This record gives sequence, structure tokens and C-alpha cells, in this order.
Amino acid sequence: MSLVAAAVAAVLLGASAPAAAAGPPARPAGQPPQVPGLAQVARPSVARPAPLPRRTGSVKVAPPAGAARSAAAAGLNDQVALRALVIGTDENDFGVATWKTTLDRVGAAYDVLLDATTPLTTSTLVRPDGVGRYNAILLTNSMQVYESNGSYLSGLDSAEWNILWAYERNFGVRQAALYTSYGTWPENYCLTSTGEGGVGNTPLNLSLTAAGAGVFDYLKGSIQIPLVQSYVYRTAITPGCAAEATLTEGADVLGVRTTSTDGRERLALTFTSNQYLIHSDLLVYGLLRWASKGMFLGEQRHHLNVDVDDWFNTSDHYYPDGHVEYVPGFQVSGHDAVNLDNRQTALRAAHPQAAGFTLNLAYNGADIDPFAGSECSPDGGITTLTATSKCLKANFRWVNHTLNHPELNHSSYATSYAEINDNRTAGNTIGLNAPDGVLKTPEYSGLGVYNPNPDDDTGTPVDHGLAGSNPELLRAAKDLGVGYLHGNMSFASHVPAHLNAAKVHPLEPSISVVPDWPTNIAYFVTTPAEETAFYNSFYGPNGKFPYWPQDLTYAQIIDYEAGVALGHVASGAIYSHTFHIGNVFDYGSGRTLLTDWIDAVMTKYEAFYSVPLLNQDWPALAAYTTTRSAHFAQLGVGVDAVYDRSAGTVTVSSPAAGTVQLSGAQGAGSSTYGTDVTTPLAVAAGTPVTVTAVPHL
Repeated sequence: MSLVAAAVAAVLLGASAPAAAAGPPARPAGQPPQVPGLAQVARPSVARPAPLPRRTGSVKVAPPAGAARSAAAAGLNDQVALRALVIGTDENDFGVATWKTTLDRVGAAYDVLLDATTPLTTSTLVRPDGVGRYNAILLTNSMQVYESNGSYLSGLDSAEWNILWAYERNFGVRQAALYTSYGTWPENYCLTSTGEGGVGNTPLNLSLTAAGAGVFDYLKGSIQIPLVQSYVYRTAITPGCAAEATLTEGADVLGVRTTSTDGRERLALTFTSNQYLIHSDLLVYGLLRWASKGMFLGEQRHHLNVDVDDWFNTSDHYYPDGHVEYVPGFQVSGHDAVNLDNRQTALRAAHPQAAGFTLNLAYNGADIDPFAGSECSPDGGITTLTATSKCLKANFRWVNHTLNHPELNHSSYATSYAEINDNRTAGNTIGLNAPDGVLKTPEYSGLGVYNPNPDDDTGTPVDHGLAGSNPELLRAAKDLGVGYLHGNMSFASHVPAHLNAAKVHPLEPSISVVPDWPTNIAYFVTTPAEETAFYNSFYGPNGKFPYWPQDLTYAQIIDYEAGVALGHVASGAIYSHTFHIGNVFDYGSGRTLLTDWIDAVMTKYEAFYSVPLLNQDWPALAAYTTTRSAHFAQLGVGVDAVYDRSAGTVTVSSPAAGTVQLSGAQGAGSSTYGTDVTTPLAVAAGTPVTVTAVPHL
């Protein structure tokens, strides 16, 4: 019984199968529920930003002074730090959070200037030694106008605009704007109006032009980008103007790349975005990458990792009428195991961008048959699971989930040690050889989230923080060489401060917590009818946590759950998604709830992205979180990377030793992802390291 069972038990008795809804569900206006132990139902929503004010005229571009012309000619402005400057108006500017979300996901270095209250000066942009502070200028909107007491005010005056433009011109720095409109204020983006208006939940599908496919080359050239909850300016390119469309909807231009009259490069969108929308996931990274010429601290790649918990164990079984069977419950059969292997192979073939996809099976070894053979049983029952698992052992990855699946919130050292070690022995006896350094405790127990009343199995668990973890479990895990414990993203205390980082345990710093994503494919359901009944008993209009205005069909549930997962994947998150053994039951024609979900996620991904969908084993996944933790530690101490355009190099220095991820540079251990190049660069305190720059030009 998993932690979700505690949250569900109170609504199970007497529940009945709800009526199915037809067609796409209406998106509720309210925020989705956030309950410890339960998965995200949908992404949060925010109010759509308003249109930009209309303003005539333009800011006159001041010609460069003689000293600036001479410096540029001498190459004295060729050095810029790999750092972005986000320029917004105030804290209410939608673009600030949108830019920051992408920069934080990547792990980029950046500053935010709110021009309603902070002046922009030459020293804002240039260091005393003449090095440019920023290699990318990121505007929340191209006008930098904000509302105050019913009037629109300019965040930047003419002098400040000219300081910014002179910096971009002299240092060769690009500018990207999340939002622009037609008109000439403060400068001309070569756009004329063909109409404007709001877009709700019905998508406006955008296409990439040839120029756009070059900018956003990690996306499919044939992509249809679903634009929702946005204010849109439909435009056309002004004839004879130095601009080209990057995004279109029919004949209308919704994205533009332009060159100013003084030679500056600009990229802009003509619609609003926010950090919770899929079109932002798809496009904002591309704006950052273009503006920075692909050179920044951090990286973005896309991953899909999936765990199946409780292999060899017995699960509770939920039925469509709402009752739960505890005995005999559900067990995986030899047939289910063979079918799962076949479905995994079929998924790889159907989705070549995920050709390396492999499931992680978290096992409980108490019911392993040590005397079983090693033959596969395509038609076998539950007694053939051990032999079939031995037959297929190389086709999956294995994770230690303890021997008997006990709650470890208050277990003794001896019990904790035995559960970990004996399960390791049981698995190794049949050749599973799960990594010793990774442990997934039952229900994520022992890590500070539990009901304080041990006899209460129906209440929502309480997050006591990692300081409330079981110290005896931690001591046993450490003694057995465990360095990583699975956590749960629905528990606030398990969530790292930075995406893809681990969370060092405060009671045992040799152990890190790496959280998993829970899903709403319930642990004890095996068929579409069961999942549909369960889901609607929770999130339907009469559910325990009502969210949807009508009950959903199975197809709608899978579509929405896959959409939530796509948001995780699009963010670059490496964390695994958790399922359970009931979800691998062959409910007909080889189909399973698990593989229905995986297929839906992969299908959504491949409709958008051209780059591979990565999949890691748990040691590699855990090691990556350590690399990311080290990267963010370097950002915290002020690591500095400087691009020298003339030399074609990037030089990195830091006041502390560590490792930093550097995109757009070639060095030892570098790797490619699409057209992106990333180097994990080790730095010693106070000792600069120089590597070859690989800019996106």
C-alpha cells in the first residue's frame, strides 16, 4: 500500500463508477489541488497579460562617439561575460517570471533590472576593466512601458535606450523580447498590424518559417505550436525592412528576427507568454539560446525516466465500483512481464527519438523464488514471475525497494539494515544486481513524511521535513554504501532548491535525496475502467478534491496526465515518474495503463521536438543531480565565464573549487545534444580555465 493509499482510503467505500464524459474537457478556472502524496493534476494558471499601449514616435538612435568607434575597431569590446540581463518594468511584469523560469531551469547566470525603479547606466552594462557584463539582453517587452495610477510610463528614457543600444552595438550582443507589437516605439521592428486580440483555451497553431526552424532547431520543422491564453498581435513584415518572420499563423507573422538601422540583432514574439504554458516551454529557451549565441552557464536537455514499484510484491486492487480487494490483491504474472518487455520494445520502435528507453523496476525480494529456473513464460501465471524476471533481467533496470516493503519511519537500525541488505542479496541471487548506491524506501518512508498517528491509515500524511527522518534508517543506509534515496516531488521538504539538483540530507550529508514525480495513474488500478473510476472519485465534480467540471473519460485522463508529464520533460527535468505493478497488467491486446501513458507522453514529445528523449539508469541519473548541485553551488559563489570573440575562447574562473556546466564551449568531457555542446568544467579556486568557444551564430 503506497502513500497515496492513505489519501484515497477515506473516499473508497461506497464509491461508484462515474459516467464518462465525451470530447475534450473544459479547463477549470481555479487552481489545481496540491495534496502531499498526490500528483499534479494540471499546471497552474495565471491571468493573461494585457495588450501593450499604443505609442507613436520613436527614440532617436544616437551615433557612436569617436572613442566608442575607435574602441570597437581595435577589438577592445570583444570580451563579454556569459550572463544574461533581464530587463522588465516592475514585479508585476509577466515577462520577469517567464524569463527567470527558463534561466533557472537551465542553470544560467543572470541579473534582473526593473527599470521602473532602477536606472540603467553604462556601469550597469560594462565592468571597470572594460569587459561587458552581459552576453544576452532579454526584454520582457520591447516597449518597457508600465501602468501607474491610470497612466502609462516609460521604464527607460531616451538616454537609457541609447546606452543599451550602444552596448549591444559595440559589444555585438543580441537582444530578445518576449513580447512586441507593431509600431515604431521605441524603435521599429518592421511590423505592421493585420489584427489583434485574445486567445483562450482553443489553441492558435503556430508554424516555424525556414528562419524560425534555424533559430529553434531543437523543435520539429513541421511543429504546430499550440498558443493559448495569450494576447496576440497579428502582423506583416514591412516591405523593404531588414526583417524576416520566424513564426507564422497562416499569412500572419507572430515572430520576427530583425536588424536595426545601426546593425543590432533582435528577435521578438508578438504574443504574451507565461511560465506555465507549453508554448513558453517550447520557445523561451530558443530565445535565450539565440540571444546568447548558445553560450551560457548550464544546459537544457530532455529526459523521460520511469519507475515501476513493488516488483515481486502483492498490491491492493481497486475495482470500478469503488471497493478495494486486499487479499489476494494483484500480482504480476509471467505473461505480464513478457508483455511489458514486448511493449517496451514496441515503444522504442514506434518512437525512435526514445530508442534507448528502459524501465526501472523497483523490487521487493521477499517473494522471489530462489529455486526458480530462468525461462520466460509468455502465458505464465503469477508463479512464473521469478523465472520470467530472470529470463528478462537484462532488459530492465533494477532498483532496491527493500525486502518486505515495510514503513521505515520509525524502524530500528537492525530492521532497516536487514531490509536493505537482504533485498540486495535476494536480487543478486537471481542476477538482478541493482546498484548498491541507490535505495527507494517503501512509500518514501523514513524521510520525514508520515502521519503522526501510526494507527491512522486514512489521513493525509504530514511533512515533518527531512529533519524528521528516521536517523536509524539513514545510519543503516550509509553503512551499506547508499548515497541516494528516492524522494517525492509532492512533498515540499523533498524538493531541491534547483531543478535537477539533489537535496543533501541535513542529518546525513553523505546521502542525497533525489525526488520522483508521482502520477495520477493510481497504484492499485489495472484497467481503464478502474483508473477512470478512481480518478473521477478524486478530481471529478463530486470527487474528494474536485477540479474538473465534469467526469473525464480514460482517453482524456491519459491525455491530461501525459500533458502534465510533458511539462516536466519540456522543463528539462531528469527526475523519474513513479508507477506500480498494477499498472503493468495486460488489460487487453497487450495494452497496459503504464505503456498507454508512456506512449502518449512520447507521442506528444515527438510532435514538438527534434532532439532525442534521453533515458538514464539510476546511477547516471543520481550522478547528474550531483553535477547539477555542484553547478548551482558555483553560481552561488560567483563563478565567472568570459567569452573572447577575437580569441574564440571562454575563460572560467571561480573563488572556489568545483564543477560548472558550460554550454557553447568545447572541452574535456564535452557532449552534444542536437546542435548544443556542453562541457562539465572542473575549476580550481582562483585558477582560470580556458576552453574553445562554440557559438551559435
